[in-house]
Amino acid sequence: MKKVAMVAAAAAMVLPLGLGAIAPAMGTTTAFAATKTAAKKTTYNLKSATTLKKTAYHVKTGKPTLFSGAFAADRAKVTFAKKGTLKTGTTYYATKKVVVTTKATKKAKAKTMTCVYVKTANGKVKGWVAFGDLAAGKATKKAVVKKATKKATTKKAVKADKATGKTYTLLKAKTLKKTAYHYKAAAPAFYTGKFAADQSKVTLTKKGVLPASKTFYATKEITVKQNKKNVKYLYVTNNKTKGFVQANKLTAGAFKAAD
Repeated sequence: MKKVAMVAAAAAMVLPLGLGAIAPAMGTTTAFAATKTAAKKTTYNLKSATTLKKTAYHVKTGKPTLFSGAFAADRAKVTFAKKGTLKTGTTYYATKKVVVTTKATKKAKAKTMTCVYVKTANGKVKGWVAFGDLAAGKATKKAVVKKATKKATTKKAVKADKATGKTYTLLKAKTLKKTAYHYKAAAPAFYTGKFAADQSKVTLTKKGVLPASKTFYATKEITVKQNKKNVKYLYVTNNKTKGFVQANKLTAGAFKAAD
């Protein structure tokens, strides 16, 4: 119950009321693999809600579904309803992010999905979309690309992704009460975490190492399958330093000079 209350409270602070009343866009597609197309409204468990720095995105391909979102006032729940689609060649700005889970069925296990709240510069199109359907950066005017160039670019992007990030199966994710940590041995690495929109996967990409003689505050914990072992990571922050760190690299408590 405490976890539900914490997530619901976070959603209340991050997400304004009335998100369901948004002007519709046109078109049809499917954003969530686990959701039947015929379903007009679907309710998910709300795991986390975060405000983002305004960031430009564009559609990777196709026409991903745009949803309105209604957040429960007393429970960690969100109901998505299809309202239209996004299109290629348009820049959308993301300002909020939520992580939700689908309900397990007899045929499928529960899945974790990440969605972001986006809108166009003029504010006429706005709503929630699966994060995996978007690519970072503004849309370019050159929509037509030669096949050879596109193929080479794709191979280069895949190679770069493998070199900088590793994808793991996400076993568990939970919100923590803000807790202080420090480290005693060598400075551990910290990573960005990109969560898949339609499957229980997370890609961890190294950002650097934690600065020395600092106290870091953990607010989230994830467990991943890494080298056939269950490995825990804590999401920690200290001013501009923030990211996921292996839990066994940290020691509970604030940093003291004696350490």
